[in-house]
Amino acid sequence: MSSADQYQNKPPIDAPITSSVDDNLGRSPVAHDFAASIRELDTSQGLVVGILGPWGHGKSSFINLMREQFETNPTLTVVDFNPWMFSGSNQLVNFFFTEIGAELNVRNESRFGKAADWFAQYAGILKPVSQFIPIPGAAAVGEMAAVALTGMAETTNADRSAKKIREEITKELTALTQPIVVVIDDIDRLTTIEIREIFKLVRLTASFPNIIYVLAFDRERVEQALTEDGIPGRAYLEKIVQLSFDVPQSPGKLLRSRVFEELNLIVAPVVNATLDEGRWSDVYWELIDPLFSNMRDVTRYATSARSTIKSLGNEVDLVDLLVMEALRIFRPELTQQLSKLRRELTSTRDITGRKDEQAQKSISALLAKFPDDDDLIRSLFNRVFPVALQYIANNHYGNDWLITWRTAHRMAHIDFLDLYFDRVAPDELVAFRSSERAFELMEEGMALKEYLTNLEPEQLETILEGLTSYESKFTIEMIVPGSITLLNLIDAIPEKKPRGFFDFGRPDVTVNRVVLRLLRRIEDEAEREVLIAEILDHIETYSSQLNLIHMVGYQEGAGHKLVTEEFDEKIHTDFIERVKKVSPTEPAREWNAWRIYDAIQSQTGKTPLAPSDDPVLLRAVLRSVKSVARSQSMDSRQVKVEGRLAWEPLVKVFGSEDAVKNVVSKVRETLGDDETLQLADKYLSGWRPESFPT
Repeated sequence: MSSADQYQNKPPIDAPITSSVDDNLGRSPVAHDFAASIRELDTSQGLVVGILGPWGHGKSSFINLMREQFETNPTLTVVDFNPWMFSGSNQLVNFFFTEIGAELNVRNESRFGKAADWFAQYAGILKPVSQFIPIPGAAAVGEMAAVALTGMAETTNADRSAKKIREEITKELTALTQPIVVVIDDIDRLTTIEIREIFKLVRLTASFPNIIYVLAFDRERVEQALTEDGIPGRAYLEKIVQLSFDVPQSPGKLLRSRVFEELNLIVAPVVNATLDEGRWSDVYWELIDPLFSNMRDVTRYATSARSTIKSLGNEVDLVDLLVMEALRIFRPELTQQLSKLRRELTSTRDITGRKDEQAQKSISALLAKFPDDDDLIRSLFNRVFPVALQYIANNHYGNDWLITWRTAHRMAHIDFLDLYFDRVAPDELVAFRSSERAFELMEEGMALKEYLTNLEPEQLETILEGLTSYESKFTIEMIVPGSITLLNLIDAIPEKKPRGFFDFGRPDVTVNRVVLRLLRRIEDEAEREVLIAEILDHIETYSSQLNLIHMVGYQEGAGHKLVTEEFDEKIHTDFIERVKKVSPTEPAREWNAWRIYDAIQSQTGKTPLAPSDDPVLLRAVLRSVKSVARSQSMDSRQVKVEGRLAWEPLVKVFGSEDAVKNVVSKVRETLGDDETLQLADKYLSGWRPESFPT
């Protein structure tokens, strides 16, 4: 049977067991013995039995196990009365006797026929006077009400007074060879007023012979409901309940066994589910186990968490998911507060290392609001949201941890915490999922290229940034296909629009970060040089070839010295010769065209370009020296943006300003006007930007 089938066949969350076959707690012998002991008691004056225990301790299941003993010879008749169906003293009393009478007729008309008829008549007579049933604790009022009840009952019905009918009922019940068991369950779930009404009813009818009331309730809840005018509810309760049994709490070992069984069922539908065993043990014992007190809690957790685990189990770390679901179900108020503190739970300290004072106040307020859960919250910070430890202990986590948490799909990263609370993936998380897919394809160059080129271009840089999170998982097999694909993609990645003063969108920088991490997977320098040579042979643009050469070599400010100086000189010289022999085959793709010809000029000392060259290539050169400068005045939050050209390097590569003017004219005439050409016109007119515009 599949896990889904097992869940379909499971009883509702609050359904008790109905037989000893389903008794996983071993309570059947105890329940049978207790039921047998009740049989031995004198019931000539009636008997009230209490089955006591907190909500969820299995009181209903215990009563069902008692029924098995009642069904043995000689069989006792068991009648269930559901107080939830009625409200108010009048209706409750009336329906109680009506229901009892009807049940007795159904079970054995020949045996209980007369008693059932008397019960029905008694219900009709008591209906108008039941309002006089005394409230708990009011003894004097109870005596007065009893007198009123007797007087009214004797005069209300012309044919049969209540007293006479009661005598007939008593006579019929006394003649029974075995008592009748009346079960009233779930009393502790009623309102305070309803609880009082039930015990009024029991007090009124408890003296009927051969009637055994079996009442199931939480003692603390009922005593609280019955307390009035300084008279404790326990004293009132002790006058009514003559025998009681406290249902024991489920054994911890058995409870945990059931927890693990249920967890296996709810995790089963998750494809490729993995549980971080290194974290799971501590998290379970510190955060989940303390929240369970009985079997009902276990069933409630498994049932409530199942849909969340099924929908998010492949998206979010399972350990975090299981913890947060336990809190959502058993500590909903705390979970609501955590949802409001997402930033405090996931934001590392800024570059200055200063602690966020407002966040400190928020975390302190959380602990103050839930003092009973102080240990639980502190464990939650330690095991799930370690960033928050900076507010309660001398712990500090830097930004480098965010990469680790995001790669592991931990809720310690805001993307996955938002996904849990909102059930809608934020844009950053959508991009990260694409990064994961790209990582999976890194060994297959063509497949990786097809995947990335089919994505929205505006997403590419963010997706490639996400690849750096997988540095520790990069393999040697990924180096060549991954590097070639990404370097050939640079010209297709649009620069991100700057979001602030210090935000610089550079697709080549993003690609270089990934390629650099790939190449560093090879420790042997000679092996690395072989792979770099292979990569260079398959890079489609001169801009990306030179970019790789500078990155792995000794270029000041750019080189990471991943090769020998001899190898660096060789690949640089080979590059110059290639460009001198063959012009770019796709000049529009040359994203750093100026640097190509600057390299040639530096090597040969000659001007490498002329206004007569391909206008598409000339435009690429002009665009490659264009940049954006941002500035902000002291008295304003506004960031000013201004276009710039690297004018002197541009003039140098063309030989003179007149040459640049001719280039601008030719490009405009051939390809049309654009912002870069207009900016060049400003420079040609003598304009120069200030060093620090305000």
